[in-house]
Amino acid sequence: MRQLAAELARTARDARLRWIGGVLVLLLTVAGLGAWRDATRYAGEVAQVAAAERARWLGQDAKNPHAADHFGLWVFRPSAPLAVLDPGTEPYTGRMVRVEAHVFNDAVYRAIQDAGPLSRSGLGSVADIVQLVVPLAAILLGFPAFAADRERGTLRLALGNGVPPGRLFAGRFGALLAALALVAGLPILGIGTFALVGQDGVDWQSFPRLLTWVAAQLAYATVFLLLAMLVSLVARTARWALAASLAAWVLLCVAAPRFAVVAVDAAAPALSYREVRARIESGFRAHRTAEANDVRTREVLARYGVSDPDELPVDLRGLMMSENESHNFAVYDRELGAFFDSLATQDKALAWAGLLSPRVALQALSQTLAGTDFGQHARFVWAAEAYRRGISERMNAEIREHPQRGGTTLVAGPDLWRAIPPFVHQPLPFGGALADARVPALVLALWLGLLGALCRPLVRRLKP
Repeated sequence: MRQLAAELARTARDARLRWIGGVLVLLLTVAGLGAWRDATRYAGEVAQVAAAERARWLGQDAKNPHAADHFGLWVFRPSAPLAVLDPGTEPYTGRMVRVEAHVFNDAVYRAIQDAGPLSRSGLGSVADIVQLVVPLAAILLGFPAFAADRERGTLRLALGNGVPPGRLFAGRFGALLAALALVAGLPILGIGTFALVGQDGVDWQSFPRLLTWVAAQLAYATVFLLLAMLVSLVARTARWALAASLAAWVLLCVAAPRFAVVAVDAAAPALSYREVRARIESGFRAHRTAEANDVRTREVLARYGVSDPDELPVDLRGLMMSENESHNFAVYDRELGAFFDSLATQDKALAWAGLLSPRVALQALSQTLAGTDFGQHARFVWAAEAYRRGISERMNAEIREHPQRGGTTLVAGPDLWRAIPPFVHQPLPFGGALADARVPALVLALWLGLLGALCRPLVRRLKP
């Protein structure tokens, strides 16, 4: 403890800590406040437009239920509370879906379309700064840990006074880690807490997510602190330690992530969305021909033991629409399900690609913990589709259960419209997110374990 206290006092006197801390706090605050402003504005817009859409649905004129199904409405994806820290895939995936009869629509309105200069620079979020700038801060704090003392000759003095190398390393590592927690961990914890105050994050379990998210960022920063100290253990001068550490930063934070993405795309390519949509259309086309419709009509009449549609206890048109929709649902599930599965496979492969770079592992881990990963987007898309199917099934049931004889047309009104509940999106529970985060968390732990294991023999053989 005495050694740690001495190293803490030494670190606190270091002017680099004040400069690094000031720059980090400024960058994190600017990015965090900008993201909080955008999130607050979006939440207000969603609440306002969702209420207007609900009123529009309830206020529609009396009409045939199938016409109401085509009338449709928009549903919206609420932003994850921790998107203020890590927007993840949210800026690149649609936030709203139009639900209407027969069509599985794509999500539209991507926030990246309205992105400002800061976002386009690559440092638009707290997560961007943590992934790129915090490793630099760790390197700037850690590179002179032993190399500078070796160069000045004071390392000989420290070892000559009987301080065991292991205790010396542990003391300096603990002091520098505490400094990193102060200049990086505390600001992001404060920004996250500020963003969550006043939000209804019960469904998201926001505070457990926040604490786990901050812990992951500190683990990532520790990787680069260990890396810098590892280089410092063997470098003869502080200049060489800094140069080697910066080269490692460029490799691990800039080059390797790009290579990992290219490698994953080559090894596990996603299905072509255009081809998926073409297969869906092909699956529909064969089912909706006049010949196929005649065959199904005869099957329905035979099923009920009648020869004339007017003798059916149900409305033939409503029954046929229900069965057609069931066929369409199966096609959507098969084709779009395979498409989303291919993207999920890519995400899993990219998590393992974190073995090439801790930044890749952190990106996957951070998005999953924040609730802004692609899995959350897919959950919203399928929830919107389930809501659409519920509306179609309810409208078709209304027609099916009220046979229209003699050319009459069924007309429904507000009572039926109110029978459709508002769309409420339920995010993936935090426990599910933790399960999805196992691979990137393991990979990040492997980086920590590897660097710690490499430092250990070098510490034992530490020489002035």
